[in-house]
Amino acid sequence: MFGRKPAPFKPYAFGAKPKRKFPRWPILLVIGIVLGGAAVLLVQEEYLPPRLSPQESARLTETNSQLNLALQQTRNELEQAREALARQQAESVALAEELETARAELQPLQDDLALLKDVLPPDPRGGALQIRAGRFLNEGSGLDYHIVLTRQQVGKPFKGAVQFVVEGRYPSGRPGNVTLGPIPLEMGDYRNVHGSAPLPDGMQARQITVRVLDGGERMQAMRVINSRN
Repeated sequence: MFGRKPAPFKPYAFGAKPKRKFPRWPILLVIGIVLGGAAVLLVQEEYLPPRLSPQESARLTETNSQLNLALQQTRNELEQAREALARQQAESVALAEELETARAELQPLQDDLALLKDVLPPDPRGGALQIRAGRFLNEGSGLDYHIVLTRQQVGKPFKGAVQFVVEGRYPSGRPGNVTLGPIPLEMGDYRNVHGSAPLPDGMQARQITVRVLDGGERMQAMRVINSRN
């Protein structure tokens, strides 16, 4: 119609069959799988930790079990420590209550002691540290003693010693003097010193000189007291 001739019709039966191209995607898929597997192997070999052997895996499992057991033991010990702390706190509260009760019971005794210090006659020699009273008894081969000391200036506790110089007679009638060993002393404003000291060779005390010495062995108080028997 426009001057172009239509192409002649050629059926397949009389002409060449057209060629079909093989699709490329299966090839690309295979190549991708191969490259991916190679990449995984490369990463495992070069960058990831080596895979554990069965023996190493068993040891790791055993170590993990031991750690879990140790953790449980630690938790148990922590719980026991908490319980012990709770008991100690309860005991502390009970002790505080007992201490308060003891203080309340001690107050009347402190009042009596203050009255006793006022009633006792003063040391004839006076001084900051005084020997307010004393009693000595011959008992067997020893000397029982009881003296009362008071101190007016209360700051630091007084530390020193009490020493007895004993004048008496031996069983033969011979008079004698003996200085007994010092008795350690530490006191605030009041102190009872009592006990028993041996006398040599059956000596019977008649008169005792009481000396109170400080830490430098300087005499701070002295009083002469007769034995009662």
